Amino acid sequence: MSGALYRVHQLIESPFFQAQYRTQRGNRIAEPLMRKLAVGDPGALGLWHHVQTAPFLGLVALELDQLTKLLVRGTILPGESIPHEARLRITHVVNPGILFGTPASPLVSLTLPLAMILVSLAIYWKFRKPSSSLLSIGTGLFIGGTLGNLIDRIVQGHVTDFIEVVSSGGDVSTVFNLADLCIVAGIFILEVFLIRHIIRLIMQKGLRYNPVKPAMARIIRRRKPTEKS
Repeated sequence: MSGALYRVHQLIESPFFQAQYRTQRGNRIAEPLMRKLAVGDPGALGLWHHVQTAPFLGLVALELDQLTKLLVRGTILPGESIPHEARLRITHVVNPGILFGTPASPLVSLTLPLAMILVSLAIYWKFRKPSSSLLSIGTGLFIGGTLGNLIDRIVQGHVTDFIEVVSSGGDVSTVFNLADLCIVAGIFILEVFLIRHIIRLIMQKGLRYNPVKPAMARIIRRRKPTEKS
C-alpha cells in the first residue's frame, strides 16, 4: 500500500469519517464518494489515481522529450558541446539510427518502434488492473519515449540526441536523449512486472507450473477446427 493510500485508509477508519458517512446518507453527491472511499475504491482518490496511469505518464514523457529537443535545436549548433571538457555534457548530435545511436535503415527506424508500441499495448491490455502501478508506469514511459523518437524521425528525418557521457579516458562517449532514458526505464519496469507476475503464478499453482503452456494450449485449440475443415 502506497503512502497516500495508507493515509486515506487511516482517514476512513477514523471516528470523524464514520460520523460524516452517517450524516451524509441521502446526499446524492457526497454519499457515492463516501461509499467508494469506505470500500477502498482507488478511483475515488482523483488525481493521485490518474497520475499512475499509462496515458498520463506517456504524455508527460513525450512533452518533456520534445521540449528539451526543441530547446537544444534552438540554442546549440550540431556538434557543439556545453561545457566542452566535462565528462557529462550537453552535445547536439544528429542521430540517423535508433536507440543510443545504433545504426539502422530508415525502414527499420520506423517499423521497429511501431512494432514495439503494439507489443507494449498488448501486454498492457492483457494484464492491466486498477492496482498494477508497475505496469502503468512502465507502459507509459516506454510508449512516451518511443513516440518522442518516432516523431523526430517522421518530422526531422533523424533523432536529436544531446546528453553525452564521456569515458574517463575520453576515447568513448555515449549520446542519448530523454526519450532513450524513458524507453530503457520502461523496459526495465515492464520486465520487473512480468517477472513478479510469473513468480506469483508459480507460487499459486506450484513449482511445476509453466506459464507458457496455457497460451500454447489456446493457440492449438484455435487451429484444430481449421485443420479439420
